[in-house]
Amino acid sequence: MEPRIDVCFVHFRSLNLIHLDAAWYSLSRQGFEGVKSIQFLDNNTPESEEEIREVLSRYPMPVPVSMEFAKHGLPNRTQSWSVNHVCRDMATGPDIFFTRSDYILAFDCIQRFRHHIADQPPLQKTFCSGWCWQMAYDRQAQNIDANVDIEQYEWRKYGMEALLKHPYAFRFHETDLDAGVWMTRKSFMEEAGWMNEDLVSWGFQQSTFQRYLGRNNVKCIAIQDYMFAHQHHYAVRDFALASAEYSQHGGGY
Repeated sequence: MEPRIDVCFVHFRSLNLIHLDAAWYSLSRQGFEGVKSIQFLDNNTPESEEEIREVLSRYPMPVPVSMEFAKHGLPNRTQSWSVNHVCRDMATGPDIFFTRSDYILAFDCIQRFRHHIADQPPLQKTFCSGWCWQMAYDRQAQNIDANVDIEQYEWRKYGMEALLKHPYAFRFHETDLDAGVWMTRKSFMEEAGWMNEDLVSWGFQQSTFQRYLGRNNVKCIAIQDYMFAHQHHYAVRDFALASAEYSQHGGGY
């Protein structure tokens, strides 16, 4: 069968090269059946192209890797812009697997998503994710001071599941509403109008996009198993600002 999946991977500016190393390693451990390429986007990080390439070179991939280093310096190009750019402008489709450098994937994540979508009714339009182990912040989305060395869990040897021992984390099961790692059809994203780039602040970008998908008859589902872990990192998380922005732009529309 001809490969159909573009892996779309975003590295962004509140992360560092340690996050990138872990995420890229977990991607390198995937089964690549059905995958035709990896599209890597650096969204305005402070690291140089040379520094990033050095990290990526540690873990060779079995499919072609295309890279773009978007050092645009524009503060309004955040999650919505990066998702749209890597999926709409860089990937050729027809299918998209999306992840970022703050996520460590279960080593069978891509193939589990692929098979789960294949098991759905043939005419159903599907967006697939899985449960997330949130190591990044507490349940109220507040930054925490405890930055635990995750390598102590030997997750590179035993798999992402070893990170379930991380003490400063919580279970996030609502990925059918707000997912960080997912797979769907590129044409479904286009039909839904892509992500709303007027939503710049952290908070409602992904959930609004999944609501767009739902209103266009795409069923958002989640495998009821931990398929990825969210790495700890600091970012601006201002609910008041995000809510005001959300209201200003018509509830995301």
